[in-house]
Amino acid sequence: MELKSNATKSIKWIAYVVGALGFYLCIIDYIDLQTDAVPRQLRILKEPNNDKQRPVMHTFFEPVAGGCCGMSQEAHQDLIKAWEDAWQMHGWDTKVLTETDAKDHPYFEAFQQKLIEADIREYDRRCFWRWLAMANQENGGWMSDYDNFPLALTGEMGLAMARTPGFKTYGGHVPALIWADKSSWDRIAKLMLQMISPDLDVEIISDMMVLLYLRRNLSEKQMGVSVWKNAIYAGFPYIKGDKESGPKIVCKWAKRYLTAHISHASCQKAFKKNTYPKIEGMTIRDTAEKRADAARILYKDYQDNCIQ
Repeated sequence: MELKSNATKSIKWIAYVVGALGFYLCIIDYIDLQTDAVPRQLRILKEPNNDKQRPVMHTFFEPVAGGCCGMSQEAHQDLIKAWEDAWQMHGWDTKVLTETDAKDHPYFEAFQQKLIEADIREYDRRCFWRWLAMANQENGGWMSDYDNFPLALTGEMGLAMARTPGFKTYGGHVPALIWADKSSWDRIAKLMLQMISPDLDVEIISDMMVLLYLRRNLSEKQMGVSVWKNAIYAGFPYIKGDKESGPKIVCKWAKRYLTAHISHASCQKAFKKNTYPKIEGMTIRDTAEKRADAARILYKDYQDNCIQ
């Protein structure tokens, strides 16, 4: 009986302590909510840690006199602005590289000589220059085309994916999304320089086709490749919608891919399939010029519908 009585007293004492502790915590929470303008739960959302490391996504742009590729200079600049905004909202810092960044590389003059001898047009010369500009960055890093927009690839993911060295392409031979350390950027640039020739057996001498040529003729070890895959959605991850609302984003498609590459070709294809974002007064001739507007619609659709 005495043991039973002692056990009952112990249980009552524990219940008293737990109750008192709960009351104390309720009072503390009440005081906290009354003295802070923003509750702790909302403060976490509204006051992010600005000291958190953000990776840098680079792109390259050097204007071609008179415009290029079905777009005015203003449309190119607007597309770059849309690209910067999207990546920055996705947890990244951004940096636009130019001819100046490429010219500082020791291979630049040799590249120029070979590109001129091979009669490479101005636009494609600039595509080669970006490899030199990236090789000139202190630690190498990420590079994206400025018509390539983030889907699943957050800044946090970008940091994790950059922890191991090597050359990593996420668009296969299409250099729309690449991470490489400095020595790997330099290695690929040097290999390209060695290959460029008027007699090179490719359909057209562009950085994309030369990268494919290297892939077909060299081993991964010779190229320093550690990742070679296609994780980019070509175009807009949409299905046809009604005439009033326009195409609809398909989140299960969009969330499978790191980015969406809205290239010239994929935009024309999307327009023909009625999966180009709805923009009033559009014709197929406008698909390149209006890519900035289309990209903003894409990014908003992804944020509003696909992010939980």
